[in-house]
Amino acid sequence: MKITTIVAAGCLALVAASCNHGSNPTPPVNPEPDPEPVVNLGDPRDGLTDEQLAAFERGREIFLRRWKPSEGLGPFYNATSCQSCHSKPVAGGGSDLYRNFYVATYGNPALGPTFLFNLPGLPSPVVPAFGEGTGFNLEGGRVRIPETFSGLAVQTDQRNGISVFGTGLFETISDTTILANSDPDDLDADGISGRANNDGAGLGRFGSKAQSNNIELFTRAPLFNQMGISSDPFLGSAGTVSMGHGALMQGSSMPNARTLDADGVSDPEISPAELGDLIAFSRFLAPPQPTEFDDQAKFGEELFESTGCTKCHIPALEGSLGPVRAYTDLLLHDMGDDLAGEVSFGTPQIGMNDPATTAREWRTAPLWGISHVGPYLHDGRAPTLDEAILLHGGEAAAIRDSYAALEPGDREAILAFLGRL
Repeated sequence: MKITTIVAAGCLALVAASCNHGSNPTPPVNPEPDPEPVVNLGDPRDGLTDEQLAAFERGREIFLRRWKPSEGLGPFYNATSCQSCHSKPVAGGGSDLYRNFYVATYGNPALGPTFLFNLPGLPSPVVPAFGEGTGFNLEGGRVRIPETFSGLAVQTDQRNGISVFGTGLFETISDTTILANSDPDDLDADGISGRANNDGAGLGRFGSKAQSNNIELFTRAPLFNQMGISSDPFLGSAGTVSMGHGALMQGSSMPNARTLDADGVSDPEISPAELGDLIAFSRFLAPPQPTEFDDQAKFGEELFESTGCTKCHIPALEGSLGPVRAYTDLLLHDMGDDLAGEVSFGTPQIGMNDPATTAREWRTAPLWGISHVGPYLHDGRAPTLDEAILLHGGEAAAIRDSYAALEPGDREAILAFLGRL
């Protein structure tokens, strides 16, 4: 309709010019372009079909739902709703420190994931705060995690909630695109040797260890591990992103496996239809929208690149729906002794000098909307972005030192830039 109107206006102007011999016709006025739609945190992505939008809205209600034991909550759990760990600043975001949880395994990490086991009696590496069974009860709270079990060391890490805004777009990024940035043997000798992870179904994209290939796996795991809500696969292997790349070893995840528990409520405790809607909510959450850069932020963007931050925080990766401007490479990086963890997930890309486990490595955190989801780092130990940057080590040590050496005003410019992403 708008194009027709412009064309009609042009025709009228031409007719007027032919009738007013010797006069200067008024030039046609170009209409103002339509403003970009405002997309707030927690909104659905633009361009969804009516069916997708309806599933998103139903999924939001499930995301907010508080489960009860009579509905399948437990027998082990840390939270009663998805929103419990993803509420800051709105549903789908991160969480404050009080929502941190523990993961633990025991075995021999040096031998790889095959030789790592869940603590006895637990359905996953996630250590629950509440639930029935030996060592767990509603009155006593979290069981003490032992330092050894059966003569083998127990590995323990803390985790903070991860924002899921826009992360469904990671499914649109091909394995080829991700692997193009990996350099496990540091062949370019820049000190950065990012490598991809694999969850047994395919190349990892989601989670602090890039330990999940797709939104379904990323949704079903915390449903069961954090709340004890069992489920049947929705798409299973059919939902695997870019399967068959052949570039990595396979782990032991089974996307077609059911999750089961013995809490007296029949499995699955969430119906396939509800699970599909919950997946739709996470998949279709809009990415955070940057705010307009002022001169300080523009200068900060230049410094962000010149100091080397974009070697890992790549501004955009090309996806099938267009550029995904998340400032990540979706790869694992060794962040140094101070940030090294103990627990490993997935089967990482092989490197000549890399261990078989991912305990020391973390996925490059996406930076879009970063100012909305503090505290920072995998365990929320950094209350500010400045402190998070200064805690970078390992592969990022030289870049961190470059940042630390900047004049205070230049560091403030980088922080101003990050605050507008």
